[in-house]
Amino acid sequence: MKRIEEQAKRLDQEYQAIALLFDQFCQQAGLLAEQYHFFNWPDYEDTPPLCRAFTLLGEPRELHLRCQPGERGTLSGLIQVRSEDGVVHASLGFRADGHLLLESGSLLDNPPQLLLKLLLGAIWQHKPDDDHGQHH
Repeated sequence: MKRIEEQAKRLDQEYQAIALLFDQFCQQAGLLAEQYHFFNWPDYEDTPPLCRAFTLLGEPRELHLRCQPGERGTLSGLIQVRSEDGVVHASLGFRADGHLLLESGSLLDNPPQLLLKLLLGAIWQHKPDDDHGQHH
């Protein structure tokens, strides 16, 4: 029973660390909105925890944090850019210590640059339904 309690405590600490990293990421990434005007990053917070609402090219989007099991029973965080209907357009994974999962570096090395990468990924994947890939 002791091992389960220790594991639960460790997972809780990792969850708290991931949530804190997400908050810090959101605070620092907001600087991007001052540089570029294709998206709006509001200062107010009436969105639920682990979520940040914003607009991208005038369309409502949300930055969501999901926690999921990682390697060797650890937790990892997944920051997702989602549309209003919950479709994931781009994501970025990181460990509780801040290290990125699929690329080198840390989540807090350059949050505005990472957010820009996420947003560009979201724009790149977004294709209007009525276009069907044809150029007019």
